Amino acid sequence: MRRRNLRFVGLLALAHIAAAGFMVALLYQVGTVTFGHLPHSARMATCAVAAVMGIVLDARAIKRGTFTVGLRRQTAKTLSDDSGAAPTWVTPLLWGLDTGLVWTTFRMSSASWVLLISAVLTLVPQWGGLVYGVFFGIPLIIATMIGDPEGIGRPRTYSLTRLTQSAGIVVLTLLPLGLIGSLHGVA
Repeated sequence: MRRRNLRFVGLLALAHIAAAGFMVALLYQVGTVTFGHLPHSARMATCAVAAVMGIVLDARAIKRGTFTVGLRRQTAKTLSDDSGAAPTWVTPLLWGLDTGLVWTTFRMSSASWVLLISAVLTLVPQWGGLVYGVFFGIPLIIATMIGDPEGIGRPRTYSLTRLTQSAGIVVLTLLPLGLIGSLHGVA
């Protein structure tokens, strides 16, 4: 069972990395012709404001026990049934592509939206989506390797959603500080 789960999340992670890489690179290219002419400091200030708004939205989501702003949909769970209607690689591929596009499904943290905003403002490199995807995929694979495969779906004593959202707040807090530091020549 562990090997099957590892194959599943491995393909999901690869598809996520590919889709996130594509989405950020695409938005970066769009940004070069739409926002690239704006002063660098204005683009950085806009990104910092988006990060602060993200902190507020994520804190609200944690308080309410929900997700951050975004579409309230996900790839159909019926794809993963064991009926054999679809090849075993289809579900993780579609789930990975869906989550990797960033805007098409539930978001744990507003950090995802800030990544897209910073891409269109050309503040992150074109390959920033690959980094985003890797930091999604590696923890998922590690959790699958060390986790209890029989425990999937059982209640936990902690909330992975709330832990993820809290980590997103930390990232969103560090982003404006880094942007301000780079504006003033500190970073």
